[in-house]
Amino acid sequence: MLSVTDGELRPINGQSLFSSSQSGWSGFPLEHYHVVGGQASTILFPLTRAMMVTMGTIEIEYHAGLDHHRFIAGSGSITIWPGDFEITSPKWSGECQVLSVELNPIGLERLVEVPVALTTARLRPQLGIRDAQPASLMRVMEAEARAGASAGPLYAQSLSIALATYLDGRYGHGSPALQRETGRLSRRQLSTVLEYIRANLGSAISLEALAALVRLSPHHFSLLFRNAVGATPHQYVLGERIAEASRLLAAGSSPLVEIALNVGFANQGHFTNVFRRATGMTPRRYREVHRSSSPLAPSLRRTA
Repeated sequence: MLSVTDGELRPINGQSLFSSSQSGWSGFPLEHYHVVGGQASTILFPLTRAMMVTMGTIEIEYHAGLDHHRFIAGSGSITIWPGDFEITSPKWSGECQVLSVELNPIGLERLVEVPVALTTARLRPQLGIRDAQPASLMRVMEAEARAGASAGPLYAQSLSIALATYLDGRYGHGSPALQRETGRLSRRQLSTVLEYIRANLGSAISLEALAALVRLSPHHFSLLFRNAVGATPHQYVLGERIAEASRLLAAGSSPLVEIALNVGFANQGHFTNVFRRATGMTPRRYREVHRSSSPLAPSLRRTA
């Protein structure tokens, strides 16, 4: 991630510990880095940043116009810098680790039916605030990126949309927060989407691809889909994958890694973790318990 420091475009002053560019993550760019004390003449973040201290404490002071600001950011606190917001004479002391998420307006515009200004002028600076919702979203985003985006692009995009819309609704100004959509997909639209999901469980299913099927923006589609089925697109796709995996486990003896790939999981380890959270047992144990009771199991054994 780059910032304009003392007139030069360069990386944030700190040691990078992890960057989402190292994985297949398709959501907002994020980076985890180690920061120690320093100072500069000016700093400008070209794009909006949400920065959460994950370990340690740092004290920051700066000027914005004629106003002087000083605050302390401890573990779990979040600081939001709007895009194109310049601070002068910044100084920071202490030592900490910071998780930074860059709300890229180009990526957001592709996913959400709102103006690019959502992530720039509309947000107000927030200094060392405590807010559990974005903190939780940012932690989940990093965990998924570190796992190689194993849950697929749909999950990454959904998390990014959730973070952007929450920050806009809570900390934006100049226009009202986004209104909750009360409509829902038509029967034909819903049928088209559900048939596509069933036919592509083994592939990476993106929010953009689902929305394109019914000619809606990804954000608008997500709201209408949730109103129609009572779950987000990601939750529904995950449920379908678990249901199909359960059927395959009970009906045959295919290797677990083959079943994992056939229903869209990146690897057997990720499949096992998600399946256990959803059903309360591992895929292997589920097969042991349910295979003998499956009506398909005897015929499959006879044809083996």
